[in-house]
Amino acid sequence: MMEDELMNAHRHSGIAVVRRWAMVMATVGLFLIVATSGWAQNFSGDARAIGMGSAGEQKNFASNLAEESRPYRSIVMPLGLIQVLKDTDIFDPRKVTFDPVRAMEFAANPLHFTFNRNDGDSSEQLVSDLVNGMVSRDLNDYRGFIPARNVTAQGLLNPSWGKTFRVHHNDDGLFQGFYLGVGPYLAMGTNFSADPKLIGLLASSTKQYLSNTEFTLRDTSVGQAAAAVTVGYRAHFAVPGKSTRGSKHDGLYVAVNYNYLYGLHYEHANIGINLDTDSNGLITLQPTTTPVLVDRLTSSKGRGSAVDVGTHLISGRWNFRLAANGVGNRIDWTGLRAERYSLSSLLEGLHFDNTSAPAPTGAARVELPVRYSCGGGYNADKWAIDSEMSRGLQGNEFHGGGEYRFGHLALRGGSRYSREQWNPVGGLGFNLTKNFGVDVAAFSTATNIERVRKVAMAVSLRFNRGAE
Repeated sequence: MMEDELMNAHRHSGIAVVRRWAMVMATVGLFLIVATSGWAQNFSGDARAIGMGSAGEQKNFASNLAEESRPYRSIVMPLGLIQVLKDTDIFDPRKVTFDPVRAMEFAANPLHFTFNRNDGDSSEQLVSDLVNGMVSRDLNDYRGFIPARNVTAQGLLNPSWGKTFRVHHNDDGLFQGFYLGVGPYLAMGTNFSADPKLIGLLASSTKQYLSNTEFTLRDTSVGQAAAAVTVGYRAHFAVPGKSTRGSKHDGLYVAVNYNYLYGLHYEHANIGINLDTDSNGLITLQPTTTPVLVDRLTSSKGRGSAVDVGTHLISGRWNFRLAANGVGNRIDWTGLRAERYSLSSLLEGLHFDNTSAPAPTGAARVELPVRYSCGGGYNADKWAIDSEMSRGLQGNEFHGGGEYRFGHLALRGGSRYSREQWNPVGGLGFNLTKNFGVDVAAFSTATNIERVRKVAMAVSLRFNRGAE
């Protein structure tokens, strides 16, 4: 008897875990835009660049080549990790404290300290109730959470670590060579839409009860994880008609990468949430439509490629940049598997039904937009300016700013435009010695579902290798 009870307890525990993971999948998919909106600035380690607004979505890697000879190196102080690691239970879907909104917000900005980071957004209660199958019948309880009507967002994290082998170089700093490197390729995207009627109810200053109404939330989310093996060309040429003598930093830097992408995991989820009300305007106990449907397509085998091209011209105090990232970007995923999760009630605990579904034959090709960028800057004795325009994963973007130096102090400021939102930045630089300084930057970030601005702080150590 005791053995049967233990077996039943184990079986129900396993079912509960499966059900919870199914709901987690639905809610995390809905809020993927949290992570994709702020990768660029939030993963930059140079507080000086952030303070000037110069953290782009994907950096021109020819600029990285030029920066190998720039007069300083920076090391980020990851103060944000203190906040992220303080309460790891929010990342664990097996626990009732799991908070997908907070987890995704933390993942989007793990390095830098965010003020009021733990203040509850109004979205948290609704998401928490969805995850735990305890949605309030009165939707007015969630007023104040005002999601965007339509949000389309994409993000790509594709750093590369490797070495440039110079096969031809001279004392003026000019060279040609090839690059070998490896790194992760992590791409996420989502297309989210919310019912205007639901937005109107949640945004209302007074309670509203809409009888016999169906409110909907829809999302299509795609995630890719791959390993990138990179073979590239690197060169530093002299500017025609201009000698590099006296300034090894000057010249035209050229970088080309061919990335072979070895796909490890692919997720595609179509998520639909229906909130039906009864004659009193409350969530009905007997819905006529399925409250939650999740159609999932997944694979663990993919192959693809992408080409990146970048140039960076430095001539005296001027610099100009052009780049195209992700030319021909694609991964073909094979061995596709499909399944459907359905939930019959949002009010009576988790009870997902999981059924297999026919998977598409052949391969699913996933392509990302090419990111084109151009920018430039000027560096004087006491001041510097920099700006860049781009079009890519997040649509049109712009960032720009400046720096003024006097004595041991540098003042910085700028702004960044992305996803139809302007975010100001500012910063200070402290030159403690001739070769060492500390940079601090404050910037506005909106890495949350409601796109509420919060202030974050970046700190990095700067090791100078000569006068700027």
